Amino acid sequence: LAVDQLPVLLKPAKGRYGLTDYEKAFSAVTATGQDIFELRSIDRKAGALLVVRPDQFVASVLSIDDYQTLTDFFARFMTACVKQD
Repeated sequence: LAVDQLPVLLKPAKGRYGLTDYEKAFSAVTATGQDIFELRSIDRKAGALLVVRPDQFVASVLSIDDYQTLTDFFARFMTACVKQD
């Protein structure tokens, strides 16, 4: 894995100076050697939709097209934003 070759999406700028935290780059193989696709029961070809909290906790693993479950997940705690003029 060449960390400098990762897409920008996988290495966002952080903090006051917009530095890249290279320790936050992820791959399919964990430090224990287990495959994340197997650990999370994710089909490699179909993919998955993950809801990850800011503290890096995986809150939900969904089918890539399971929009209703995703909507229901966020509806429990998010409110609609009303634009004011």
